[in-house]
Amino acid sequence: MDLIANLNPSSSAHWVFIAFVLVLAYLAFLKFRYSNQFVLILKSSFSQKHANQFLREESNSSHKLYLLPVFILTFALILCQQQPTISQYALNIFWIGLFFITKYFCLFFLGFIFEKNYLFEEVIFQSFLYEKVIGVVLFPLTLILFYGPFQAQIIHEVIIVFLVIVLVYKWLRMLYLSFFNSSLPKAHIIIYLCTFEILPLIIVAKRLC
Repeated sequence: MDLIANLNPSSSAHWVFIAFVLVLAYLAFLKFRYSNQFVLILKSSFSQKHANQFLREESNSSHKLYLLPVFILTFALILCQQQPTISQYALNIFWIGLFFITKYFCLFFLGFIFEKNYLFEEVIFQSFLYEKVIGVVLFPLTLILFYGPFQAQIIHEVIIVFLVIVLVYKWLRMLYLSFFNSSLPKAHIIIYLCTFEILPLIIVAKRLC
């Protein structure tokens, strides 16, 4: 009991530990149930060859690798680290989930309007690919943020720098693919980046300032 108390001095936030256990169990299930797809999607973030293979296998298979919930649950924990209440955590999950759902249906609707669903299928895949991969990497960092021996402020800054680097990498990679991959139209990618990537960040930044 003393060891548990030392590791987790915040005894009033046992739900945080339970949330970590649930996310870890979910990750373990995906890793062992969809081992090949799990490794393939990690490689897809920096290899177009593996990205095309993963997109092709996902489209032709009824078994889907749902990694996006890992990012949503983990990122929601980071946002409520200063105020770890289960109500705030649930609210963060709601807003993050609503953003991704709205983003998906807007992209799907645009593909339907332009009658280019086959093109927007790849745009949608590239749009959510990095959040799926980031969730896997973000989980151990979030665990250290809450239970590690380091100062929370330092780990929080490391996470912010990591997210910014990955976000810039995502934008540059999508621009690269749009200019050097004929299947991704340049105009659509630029409109997507401005509307669904940059604009939400500007809105959030203004609300925080």
